[in-house]
Amino acid sequence: MQTIAPKEQIDFETNKRLLNRYRFIEYETLRILAGWLPATAKMELKLAMGRLLWEDSQHVQHLYQRLREIQTPAFRPPEDDALELLMAEAIHAPNERDLLAGLFRVIKPALAAAYRWHINQTFANPDAPTLYAFKHILIDEDDQVQWAEQALADHPVGEWERYIADLLAAAGGVTGRHARIAAPAPPTTRHPFVAPRQAARDDRFSLVNRKAGQVIRDQNITTRRQLEFESYSQEMLAAETVALVIYLSPQMPWEFTYDSARHLYDETRHCKLGIEWMAQHGLDYTTVPQNTLIYAWRSQYDAALQYTMLTMGNEVHAFPYRHESIKAYQAYNDQLSIQYINYDMADERTHVAYGKKWIPELLKAEGITQPVEQFVEEAVKRWEAEYRSGVLPIHNAPAEPVFA
Repeated sequence: MQTIAPKEQIDFETNKRLLNRYRFIEYETLRILAGWLPATAKMELKLAMGRLLWEDSQHVQHLYQRLREIQTPAFRPPEDDALELLMAEAIHAPNERDLLAGLFRVIKPALAAAYRWHINQTFANPDAPTLYAFKHILIDEDDQVQWAEQALADHPVGEWERYIADLLAAAGGVTGRHARIAAPAPPTTRHPFVAPRQAARDDRFSLVNRKAGQVIRDQNITTRRQLEFESYSQEMLAAETVALVIYLSPQMPWEFTYDSARHLYDETRHCKLGIEWMAQHGLDYTTVPQNTLIYAWRSQYDAALQYTMLTMGNEVHAFPYRHESIKAYQAYNDQLSIQYINYDMADERTHVAYGKKWIPELLKAEGITQPVEQFVEEAVKRWEAEYRSGVLPIHNAPAEPVFA
């Protein structure tokens, strides 16, 4: 019988190695975006980062599903110090635009190119599930690269972006197959990243930082409706908290990060929902004072307490008010407001389910031995006393607002 030498360059072992490199890059990009979302000042970039982060979670999920079919454990270190250095350094950008330029003008175009090369070099039928994953991932990757070209059109290539490009070259590119250069020295513009305790806003906004959790029900319907959708326009604060929890919890299972990426994305969409409602009523969302003290207050606590107060406090207790709103708006046949709130509540029910699912695992991960029910009860009591009262106490150094 004739022996046939395959034309394909990617054998089974190489396939596993490459898929794990891609998974590592996508996962670390997600975590970098989560860390930076609260520190990013421009609202339009925050909204985009919520979507980008969630899309990257879908990419990791595709790769995870394929990797667990061909190797155990599915997630492994890339076993390439240069690649690990690239992703470890990418977070230390001087500012939000340099960060996004490094990720989406350097790393992501190279990743998309690697996916396309891989499609042509793997065994098409035996590796068909991989090809399916790449086909769908590339839809997002191409959109992300195009987004960056537009969003950063006025941002010139600078020292940081060149540094990221050189680090990628030092890793032999995304696949590790290319000739490697020596790793470059960090530029002087490198700014060591620290998880932010303050939520940044650009200088279009003013701050109010008071009476965050108080519910006002005695106003007329027109005032109530405007205040409700102004509140929606501030739900970036919830997204920023989920982002911080993701960043502070690398020890949690992948499924937690996957669910939390969706949670974060939902909150950015709720923020955009408020922005869109206001625009349709001739209102400018940037005139709404931002209560950034909410984020500063939550961020002083550990990830488990932040997450519990958000899911079991804010989100559980929002439903009665939302149901009241729908009933009130039905009397005026305000279908736009009703539909927006219906979609919001559908998301919030999922978020409450996430809380019930993941709070026990967060407690284990953080070494908290208190019974779950007791922890949740005490967290909600703290939420009532500190958030719903509108006090928002900062128990150590006061948090100053951040503008850029």
